[in-house]
Amino acid sequence: MKRIWIPGILAAAVILASCSSGGSSRNGQPQDSLAAQTEAADTAGQPEAAGGAGQPGAADGAGQTEEEQTGGAGDSEPAAEAADGEAPDSELLVLDSSEALKAARESIYEEMCEEAKLDADRTAEVEGKSMTYGEATMRYSLATVGEAEGDGYPVYIALHGGGGTEKQVNDSQWLQMQVYYYFSVENGLYIATRGVRDTWNTHFNPESYPLYERLLANLSIFYPIDTNRVYLLGYSAGGDGVYQISPRLADRFAAVNMSAGHPNGVNLANLYNTPIALQCGEKDTAYDRNLETARYDGVLDGLADRYGRDGQPEGYTHRTFLHLGKGHSVVDNDKNRAEQTVISDLAAWLETGQSETEKTNTNAVDFVSAFARDPIPERIVWDLSVRTEESGVETFYWLRAPRDVTEGVVVASYDRETNTIHVEQNTANGPVSAMVNDEMLDLFSEIRVTTADGGSEAVTVTPSEDYIRKTIQERWDKNMIFAGEVALPACGS
Repeated sequence: MKRIWIPGILAAAVILASCSSGGSSRNGQPQDSLAAQTEAADTAGQPEAAGGAGQPGAADGAGQTEEEQTGGAGDSEPAAEAADGEAPDSELLVLDSSEALKAARESIYEEMCEEAKLDADRTAEVEGKSMTYGEATMRYSLATVGEAEGDGYPVYIALHGGGGTEKQVNDSQWLQMQVYYYFSVENGLYIATRGVRDTWNTHFNPESYPLYERLLANLSIFYPIDTNRVYLLGYSAGGDGVYQISPRLADRFAAVNMSAGHPNGVNLANLYNTPIALQCGEKDTAYDRNLETARYDGVLDGLADRYGRDGQPEGYTHRTFLHLGKGHSVVDNDKNRAEQTVISDLAAWLETGQSETEKTNTNAVDFVSAFARDPIPERIVWDLSVRTEESGVETFYWLRAPRDVTEGVVVASYDRETNTIHVEQNTANGPVSAMVNDEMLDLFSEIRVTTADGGSEAVTVTPSEDYIRKTIQERWDKNMIFAGEVALPACGS
C-alpha cells in the first residue's frame, strides 16, 4: 500500500475542538452603535415593506466578474503531495488506517487554519467586517451571544429587507436586521449582511455567492463556530435571498427560514437534507407572495414524493406558516414566543380561500435551531442546474463535479456496513465523483460502486494528504474534509 508521509505532524491522534483561539468579542449585546436601538427593537416589531423586494423575474445578471478576486474571496491551489519516504516517527504520520486518517484530517486542518490567520487579506476582512469580490463588496455586522460550548457557536446569518430602492433605505433595513432576530438567539454569533447592491436581488447578485463562501471560511478560521449549526434567515428582500441562496449553498446550512419573500421560480431540489420554514401573511398579495408561499409548500411535498424511496416520501423537511389576516408584516421574531394564528390546510386555502387555523410558535430562530447539519449525509440529491457561475467550489456535500457541469441530477448514497456507494441516478452532462473519508467508508478495503440499473464495480482509494488539503481549502469546514474520490458512472434518465 502506498504510504503518504506528512512532515511535521505527530503520530498521536489529537482531538481538536476548534481551529480558533479566543472567541467572543462581547457578550449579550449587539455590536457597536446598535445598543441605542435595543429598546425599540426589543419587541415583536416588523420590517417595513421597502422598495422592490420580491419582484418576480430572473436575476438581473449584474455582469460577469473577473476570474481573479479583489480582496481574496478564493484560495490558491493546495501544495503538492508530500513525497514518499522515511523520517523519524516522532515527526511523521502514515495514512494507513482510519485512525491515522482522522488524526491527519484534524491536525492538517489546525495547521492550515493557523497559517490562514497570518494572511493579511483575511485579517483585514475580519477586522473590517467587509469583503470584496470583483466590483462588489459585502459588509456585515457581528454580535456574540453567550459563550462557545461543545463544538462551538451556532451561527445565524440574517438578510435584510429593502432591495430595489435607495441606498439609505437599504442601509436602514440592514440596521434594523442587526437586531431583528438578535433577541431570539440564546447562544451564538448573530450576523447581518448588507446586500452587495441596491437592486431587487440585493442578496443574490452573482458576486454574492463567493462572498458568502468567503464569510463562512473566515468565520471557521477566526471564530470557534460549529459548522454543523449554521443557519440562514431573511425577511422580504431577505426572504427572496433565502429562496435563492439556500439551494445553491444547501450543504453549508443546517436549516433556513424564509419570511415574506418571493421564490421567483427557484428550484429547491437541493434541499433534500436542508429543512426550511416558509412564512408569509395571508394578505401579502404583492407579487402574489401569499399564493407562492402556499404553492411552494406543495412543491416541497412533491419533491419529497419524487425523491422518496420504497413508495414513501423522504427528505425536504419543511413547515409553512401562512399568518391569518396578516399583510407584509408577520410575527416571526417574538422573543417571548407568543403563539401566532396560521392557516392549517394550505391546499384547501389555495382552492377555496378558506381553511381551519391553528396557533403555534412561529419564531424563526426556534425553527432553525432545532436542526443540526449532517455534513456527510447518507443520501444526496444534487440538481446541477442550480449552481452559481462565480463560485469556485466544485463540491456539494460529498459529491464533486467540475464547474462546467451544469445539467442533470445526481442521486447517490453510501452504506458503511457494505462499504458501498450506490448511484440511483446520474444524468450530469460531465464527470461526477464521490469524495470519501474514514467516517463514511473503510478506505483501506475494496469499495463497491453500484447503480440502479444493476451495474457493479470494485474500486480502491489511496488516501492523500494533497486531497485532504484541497478539500480544506475549498470550504474551510472541519466537518467536510475528504481523503480521496471515486468516479461515479452515469445512470438513469
